[in-house]
Amino acid sequence: MKIDEFDFEHTARAVYIMNPSARDQYDSWEDLREFMYSMAYHYAHETTSFSTGGFQLTFFKGHDGEINCRASVSAYVALKYAEEMETV
Repeated sequence: MKIDEFDFEHTARAVYIMNPSARDQYDSWEDLREFMYSMAYHYAHETTSFSTGGFQLTFFKGHDGEINCRASVSAYVALKYAEEMETV
């Protein structure tokens, strides 16, 4: 499987900042990223998409036939964080 390292790092860092639950569960954004890796490898052959309260993993076959995985911040976390920032 090919994991987009850039996406995984930036998504883990953003989720760790924006989601208080992530900070409660993981000691660092690197720990969160490791969890994301484990979910990617676990679900890559079962689905095209995996989502938690903080991040979304998307799986697709590349031109070479290999499964690729990209990560992004979930809309829910982004919206909650934006709403919180509006009130500050």
